[in-house]
Amino acid sequence: MPTEIAGVVLAGGRSLRMGGGDKALLAVDGRSLLERVIERARPQVGTLLINANGDPARFAALGLPVVADCVGGYVGPMAGILTGLEWVREHLPDVEWMASFATDTPLLPTDLVQRLSAAVQTAEADLACATSGGITHPVSGLWPVRLAPALRHALIDEELRKTDGWTSRYRVAHVEWPGGIHDPFFNVNTPEELMRLKLILSGGLTEQPPLRDSLAVTVVVERRSADEASRQDIWMPVAVHADPPAADGWHLLERGDGWERYVSSGHRLDLDCCDLAGYRANLASGSPRLYVALHPAPKTDASVRVGMVTAVPDSGHDMAWPVPMPAEVVTWLLSFTARHPLERPMRKGRRNNPPQSALPPPPAIP
Repeated sequence: MPTEIAGVVLAGGRSLRMGGGDKALLAVDGRSLLERVIERARPQVGTLLINANGDPARFAALGLPVVADCVGGYVGPMAGILTGLEWVREHLPDVEWMASFATDTPLLPTDLVQRLSAAVQTAEADLACATSGGITHPVSGLWPVRLAPALRHALIDEELRKTDGWTSRYRVAHVEWPGGIHDPFFNVNTPEELMRLKLILSGGLTEQPPLRDSLAVTVVVERRSADEASRQDIWMPVAVHADPPAADGWHLLERGDGWERYVSSGHRLDLDCCDLAGYRANLASGSPRLYVALHPAPKTDASVRVGMVTAVPDSGHDMAWPVPMPAEVVTWLLSFTARHPLERPMRKGRRNNPPQSALPPPPAIP
């Protein structure tokens, strides 16, 4: 069994699925992903360093060496592993092994290095990787420093990018941990997964996710006076709020020259687990929207009424117009989707374009 082991926390990615920025520094309950990983990894190794690109000063408070990728171009986690191996070989010449930890696995096992080390010895393997729920996590592994030149050759000369493509050349010991909703290698790559982590830490994630949820909302509807071309007033939804007033109904909010805005309250935004695909596509768009259907109401002063509010882009409704989704609704919707595993079967609907005679084209939303 290796007697002394160094470790590297891999934080050199670009966080594209999180929308860019420093994923390692994203916080849940006041502590960043990186801090949570370091807390679990540091006791398992003799020396721990951080592999991260950009200004190393942003990690100064952590008190660990920070080393940028030794191979340019953001070629993936193997560049971070190579960076760690070469750093260890240069600064810790007596250390023969290095463990790697992903900065986006904040629930990683506290016995990771111990079990990987034992597996290397028992199987007489070249290296070891973790698995959970039948899935291999090659970034959570144990690597011999002696393989640094071979890895450099594979990355630069062969342009090999897949971690398992390189590890398949060696005898690999795989060590299994239980999966499930509290998988210790749960990976945080998206805002939804960040919300799922928060639910795990708070104990809010259950084996049986909710099938439905509902939220009271109000809709702001705008009327524009008729122009010469259409000879009819133009009605369209312009906003949805999750803080409805006490009274239900239709109320004048404000008016100006040629326009009026009304508040239509007493509506529900309903969620259903069958529409998870639509919710996730909406959230992943970068500009989440709610979709409001207006129905003709010729026997009333308003001429229209709110028929539906939904978060499904393809709602299958003939007159559903997009409006910006408020931040509090985004959080609520993320919480609903995060309680459901991604592999859950999903249903897609279909939304048609509204007839031009009924309503004008939806307004541009910045």
